[in-house]
Amino acid sequence: MTTAGSPTIGHLIIPVLGLLIPIVAVVAHYMAKAYAEHQRHLTIREFVRAGQPVPPELLAESHDDSGPRTPHGWASHNRLLVPGAINVGLGLGLVGLFAVMSPGSWLWGIGLLPLALGLVLLVLWVVVRKQQPGP
Repeated sequence: MTTAGSPTIGHLIIPVLGLLIPIVAVVAHYMAKAYAEHQRHLTIREFVRAGQPVPPELLAESHDDSGPRTPHGWASHNRLLVPGAINVGLGLGLVGLFAVMSPGSWLWGIGLLPLALGLVLLVLWVVVRKQQPGP
């Protein structure tokens, strides 16, 4: 039997699962990425072992994830716009949500983090757009 002040194991399940889900997602992402890279290397080995030329697309895929990417076309101008707008919207939504939920509390400040991040991304988008030559 538990008293009113001591938590039971049931009260801990939701926070623990809430913290484990993103961790499992990140680990699964990197495991899938490593598996794909392993399969690519096995395919390249089979081409070499058979004496066949390795397709350039297969070699180019292995270099895409290493190092900084150079901007190309439409994505170069707008790659910061969408995440910036999403973060601004999320930040404003959180500020409004927490301000309505508990007026007079400091919780609305939680929304300032994504709001500030979104504003920085939008400023960076403006700077990058001005530095790149037009089409």
